[in-house]
Amino acid sequence: MTTTSQDIPKTTHSVPEIKIFGPHECPNCGTAMKLFDRHGIDYTKIDLEAGDENHRYVTEDLGYLQAPVIVVELGRKTVHWGGHRMDMLMALVRLCTQGIVPEHEADDR
Repeated sequence: MTTTSQDIPKTTHSVPEIKIFGPHECPNCGTAMKLFDRHGIDYTKIDLEAGDENHRYVTEDLGYLQAPVIVVELGRKTVHWGGHRMDMLMALVRLCTQGIVPEHEADDR
């Protein structure tokens, strides 16, 4: 099943944990990182080397062959995608910059 921007919620109660997997020299990883940096969004970049544990995770466990692979932990939900997906990146930027709502505020709605 293809991940779409609809898979990223509009709001969350906690800051998402973002991991960017890709080779050391990865232009599309750099694009994602620059976008996140510009918006003050924290992430972890994980370099992949053919055959290493992280490479096996994204290729065998998640099934991706194109970098970057972005994995977002949203509490109990995990969203991930591979390749340069500006729709997904922008949905994640919106969530991180506009959609983090403390639980007590959500309860007041």
